[in-house]
Amino acid sequence: MTVRADPPSRVASRAGIVPVAVSAFTLFAMALVAAGRGSPFQPLLTPNGRSKGWVRELARSVGVEDVHGNASLALGVLAAVAAVAAFVWLLAVARRGGVGVAPVAVVVVAAHVLLLFLPLLFSRDVYSYAYYGRIEGVYGANPYVETPLDHSGDLLWTYVGPKWVDTPAVYGPAWTTLSTALAHVLPKPVDHVEAYRLLAIVASLATCGVIVAVTRTLWPERTAYALAAFGANPIVLFHSVASGHNDLLVALAIVVGVAFVVARWYVAAVIALALGALVKATAALPLLLLLVWLVGRAPPGERVRALVRYAVPAVVLGLVLAAPYVQWNDPTLGMLELASHEGWLAPSAVIGRLLDVLSFGTLGWAVRLAFGVLLLLGMIALGKAVWRRAADGDDGVPELIATWGWSLVLLALLGPVLLPWYVVWALPLVWLLPREPRVALLATSVRLAVTLWSAEPLRFPGAFELNLFLGRWLVTPVLLVLALRALRDLRRRADLGLAFAERRVVPGERRSSDREQHVAEAAGHR
Repeated sequence: MTVRADPPSRVASRAGIVPVAVSAFTLFAMALVAAGRGSPFQPLLTPNGRSKGWVRELARSVGVEDVHGNASLALGVLAAVAAVAAFVWLLAVARRGGVGVAPVAVVVVAAHVLLLFLPLLFSRDVYSYAYYGRIEGVYGANPYVETPLDHSGDLLWTYVGPKWVDTPAVYGPAWTTLSTALAHVLPKPVDHVEAYRLLAIVASLATCGVIVAVTRTLWPERTAYALAAFGANPIVLFHSVASGHNDLLVALAIVVGVAFVVARWYVAAVIALALGALVKATAALPLLLLLVWLVGRAPPGERVRALVRYAVPAVVLGLVLAAPYVQWNDPTLGMLELASHEGWLAPSAVIGRLLDVLSFGTLGWAVRLAFGVLLLLGMIALGKAVWRRAADGDDGVPELIATWGWSLVLLALLGPVLLPWYVVWALPLVWLLPREPRVALLATSVRLAVTLWSAEPLRFPGAFELNLFLGRWLVTPVLLVLALRALRDLRRRADLGLAFAERRVVPGERRSSDREQHVAEAAGHR
């Protein structure tokens, strides 16, 4: 009797169902923990914004709400670790081509729909978004000058984070304009929460859709991997989407910019990235690299005209949206304020505090300056590489897009603040990045996903102190090593003229090392 073997792709697809199923199960388990009344994942909630609906009822029926105190915190950590472990497994299988796009898409869409039945998670930032909108929309003041403290009688006063009560707006004018428009039509705090969360869900799903479209064009074999890396990532789903963060709009602007570059709609790409930068300044780095590429690829006598053609739309858009908020108190519209903030997980902040202790409070500032210089040098290296290759006639779009990912990874790891939702900026591009920045980005995402144990530190003060200690002295050193390794790899690639994107190998072709690739290219130019 002859036994007919299944094709390798079918066998791989069947094998890939297991990690897909495990990922779906662990994400649902984490959602049950998040839905339970008193979950450590929940920040301060409005009365009408508390957990309800079938997910909460299921959480209660399976006994999640019977777990209290530190036991509930341990349950939350266990659920997060399980979800992250399943995600890492899914990514590993997807990278080998063992998972189809369709099963991953089902998990991604189902997980986003599930978030509709959960309350606000992990962050109170949506209250600040709404507050800044109300400062202008309700009180007619400038949110880049006045703070929530100036309007402490507002119905949102109880909910805004303590750190932000006396801080003016630190977001771009496009976001402030949107927040103001919502303030005109949303009467209650819970309405603001649900509006921002719905916007985040839509932006995240749209980002996933564009990721699929772009990867199918540039690297079809990586489509499932790219989709899973963003759409099935616990840090995207629970820390970013469920908390309604505007970073999802930044990610959407970046990946839409990628799609426009692939379609050769360059002005549209500039506008997309400019809009992202006017939500959060992060997208200015990809925008700058895009402009360098567009000007560099023009003939020498046409470069000034190319700069005007592509930069003017971004400048005009910025001026139009910023005009209502311009004043002399803070003409940077929150950038100076934002530059003064530090986060407890950012490598520069931790090392700076350590140096402050050793130098009796005199030298901590030098660390922050040094990290800023490293980021600037990294951007200069990326900009020079983009310019050189564009001027040499290298029209490689994947290479350009990869430099965007490099810049965002370096910004996240070298900046003074590192929060879980910051990784969403570069995740849509992770499938194009070579090993060092890819590992740095994914390792940061999984470590941050299990590092924040409770949305409200005062609810578990002892556990928070332990969380703070482990984060600073176990997680942050790893992030620092990842950042330094990425910087070293960036310098190596810049010095040797190597690719900044991972090289795609067509079936049957032997994968060569970067060194081999460089030698071959050099020999070809002789």
